[in-house]
Amino acid sequence: MILKLDHNNFGSEGMIRLADGLAMNSVLKMLSVTYCNIDAAGAQALFEILIYTKSVLEELNLTGNVLREAGTIKVLNGVSIAKHLKKIYLADNQFSMDSEAVRNVI
Repeated sequence: MILKLDHNNFGSEGMIRLADGLAMNSVLKMLSVTYCNIDAAGAQALFEILIYTKSVLEELNLTGNVLREAGTIKVLNGVSIAKHLKKIYLADNQFSMDSEAVRNVI
């Protein structure tokens, strides 16, 4: 029910491979991938995990990655669809809350 992969430098390629297994997971409640060097390319994989209709994911920790503005927007679009997500952590992802594009998604 909990998967913590913090501080593993698998990057977006690893996130894409991980999503192959998690995109249709109906058991996982908490996923933590802090400081894993995930960039905007990995955001699509995160989006697919978030939008799965049977997902029960409640908490997602993405702290310390490099999503930047484009990746953050993609993830937040998934958050808006996710049915059970209660907490998301996006600190230290090199995006600005002052960005108009990010504000439009929030």
